[in-house]
Amino acid sequence: MFRKPAKKRAQVQVRQRHEDNLSGEDETDVVKDFKRRKRANPFQQSTLKTQKGDDAKASSSSDSDDGTNAIVAEHSFAASGSAAPLGPSDQGATATLDIDTDIGADAQAQFERVQQQLKEGLVKDGKVLYKGQAMYGAKEAKDTAKGNASSGLNRIGPIRAPQFVRQTVRWDYAPDICKDYKETGFCTFGDSCKFLHDRSDYKHGWEIERDYASGRLNQ
Repeated sequence: MFRKPAKKRAQVQVRQRHEDNLSGEDETDVVKDFKRRKRANPFQQSTLKTQKGDDAKASSSSDSDDGTNAIVAEHSFAASGSAAPLGPSDQGATATLDIDTDIGADAQAQFERVQQQLKEGLVKDGKVLYKGQAMYGAKEAKDTAKGNASSGLNRIGPIRAPQFVRQTVRWDYAPDICKDYKETGFCTFGDSCKFLHDRSDYKHGWEIERDYASGRLNQ
């Protein structure tokens, strides 16, 4: 589909007779400039500028005479004036991964609350206080060389995942074998090849010679 070339605006001379009964002037020729209307083409799009002053009045008067309304589109674009990039100020360098249980309700937080209650004690004014089912059989943990008492290395239960680690994991349940390495024993990608370099189902040279010497080559 090609765009139809725009033609230049044609000047049409219109003669109008002005008869002045008072002065009795002769006939005069008046030259006016008319804009040719464009055909409505749905495949051609353009923006119209706002008309100002006498041009707007002239167009409005001509439109009113023709019985049509001119569509004037006004567009305004302005920049924000700020050189700062969009998004967080640190570009997401300190963003955390918040997909696990909240740190105030996970297993480590519950363990720390139990340890705090054990340090405060269960007896007050000679009476044993009930502080929840989690306190039954609970013992105060101690720090070790592996870490503090609330660390996942010293207690049994779910370990709190780090929030600053953003990782992508792909589980390859169908490992593909490199065809070049399997057939020729050589691959141009080397250790960076994403396919598996395996020739375990092919015999080595010494195995072929052994089978040939023993007469089992075709087996």
